[in-house]
Amino acid sequence: MLNILEDFKLQVNANPQIQRIVKSWDTDIVLEENDTATSYWMNIDRGQIGQIHLGDIANGNDNPIRIVGDGATLRAVFEGKINGIRANNDGLLEIYGQMNDQVKLDAIALILWGI
Repeated sequence: MLNILEDFKLQVNANPQIQRIVKSWDTDIVLEENDTATSYWMNIDRGQIGQIHLGDIANGNDNPIRIVGDGATLRAVFEGKINGIRANNDGLLEIYGQMNDQVKLDAIALILWGI
């Protein structure tokens, strides 16, 4: 999963269209694999994804985006194989956080993968 998230990070940080949309976006994202009890954390600072860490260490942010699902579904979402909104609507993912943060994630998926 770490390699998938690193690839996602590289794509997001290098895409000028995405960077225009997220240039002032500051948040933390926590991904929780509910089938393995494994979690990952990434910080977004002014639209740039920083280091990705194993474990939920959400940098003191008391309101991170939390995305919860089984490992296969989370991998498929961050590889662009399935649509995160559809996975949420189908009950495969639970997404917690501010709506504007969720919209930004949806926009990133649309720009990167057309989904």
